[in-house]
Amino acid sequence: MSKTSQSHFGLRQLAEQVQKKEISVASLVTRRLGKASQSESVFISLNHDIVGQAQAIDKLIDQAIQSGKPLSPLSGLPITLKDLFDVRGEITLAGSRVLKNIAKPAAQDCAVIAPLRNAGLLFLGRTNMSEFAFSGMGLNPHYGNPQSIWDRATGRLSGGSSSGSAVSVAEGIVAASMGSDTAGSCRIPAAFNGIVGVKPSYGRYSLAGVYPLSPTSDAPGPLAADLDSCFILDQVITGAYSGAGALPEAQRLERSNLSLLVPESVVLEDLDDRVKASFERALGWLEQAGAAIKHRPMPVIDRCIDMFFKRSIVGYEAWQHHQSLIQHYGDEYDPFVRQRLENSRQVTEREQQSRYREKAGLQRDFNRVMQQQQGDGLIYPTVACVPPTMAEAMAPPKMNGSAKINLRCLRNTAAANYFNGCSISLPCHRPGDAPVGLMVSLSHNQDDYLYRVAATVEKILNDRRVSRGCLPSNPVSALRY
Repeated sequence: MSKTSQSHFGLRQLAEQVQKKEISVASLVTRRLGKASQSESVFISLNHDIVGQAQAIDKLIDQAIQSGKPLSPLSGLPITLKDLFDVRGEITLAGSRVLKNIAKPAAQDCAVIAPLRNAGLLFLGRTNMSEFAFSGMGLNPHYGNPQSIWDRATGRLSGGSSSGSAVSVAEGIVAASMGSDTAGSCRIPAAFNGIVGVKPSYGRYSLAGVYPLSPTSDAPGPLAADLDSCFILDQVITGAYSGAGALPEAQRLERSNLSLLVPESVVLEDLDDRVKASFERALGWLEQAGAAIKHRPMPVIDRCIDMFFKRSIVGYEAWQHHQSLIQHYGDEYDPFVRQRLENSRQVTEREQQSRYREKAGLQRDFNRVMQQQQGDGLIYPTVACVPPTMAEAMAPPKMNGSAKINLRCLRNTAAANYFNGCSISLPCHRPGDAPVGLMVSLSHNQDDYLYRVAATVEKILNDRRVSRGCLPSNPVSALRY
């Protein structure tokens, strides 16, 4: 087995290797820590104690084999965490310099992270991110700019705000990571790096101990080499899987019963040629596999995007949290993030309450449309463009140019946050091509069914690549460009 393919395994394959004693946890973790140390701008901090933790787990595994009482199959597998999750004994900076002035080590793991630790997973490091999670590009002037795995010679945006989380997976450092998604921050970097990213329904995961951007919109979510790994993390976090026994697996639908809706909407406009080509090819593969693809007018999607552009829910909440910090430490903020925050300083509480009502109406209208159309999922490109170049994003006038690129990155993903749904980005491009995501979305609290739909779509796409000689039989192993 090559090191390259080994480095891109999902959680299930790594667990099998460890259980079969094909690799020790210590050697796995040591190799991944080495890769992490050589990465550029992917991490804010690394957990160098992880090697000792891995050695201790290897001893426990040996004891468990002798006693016939196996440990959790996830024991000792490393993952990474976006730098906004409280981890006991560690400082949460949310990608900022500002919080160095006031942050203290967390007394306990946040509610999302605690069950992952209890299931045996190890935390390799805290990943870089857009400062305070307030950008879809992934740039960070304090800790460097992670680059997309694609076209490193040019240097392209990794996507944000969960930039380091996505790149840590795409580089083969870990099989999975935890990020967060307020308007696309898991799905954009997933699309830009050829991996899977999930925005769960709001409220599916607790926000206790997660540094806030928008408390009514924030949604922690997994990113991984494959959907299976995302599902495993989801089941651990929700408590559906305790870590004991066989790993859970999302059940697929019958392909011939799969009905997918493509909205005739702004989300299909102004697409890069490579995005359009990859998406249309993916639609063809799905139809050839027996899925019904239905193109339908869905004005509610355009209304969601219009609200995101013109009457943001996030801005007011973010300003309420940051205005005092800006008064004391404004010069230490990323200027782009500070400007975005201050753009909402004039929004009144009365106006914000009106926006909450409007968003609730969008959710009701979207749910009604989905019930009328009777589709298994809504699909369209995750992002309208392939990863823009660093030069484009940082060219003068930086603030104006960055704002346009940022909004283009966020346009398609933000809709799901405004109809308050759940959404998953799957890679749909051919290996070697520019990374393109296909997004599957459903209504609020339909996450379990969404995983089934997305698992079916992912299998069809990967089968087509295998049949055309595009991918090896283990598609998880072909992520590097």
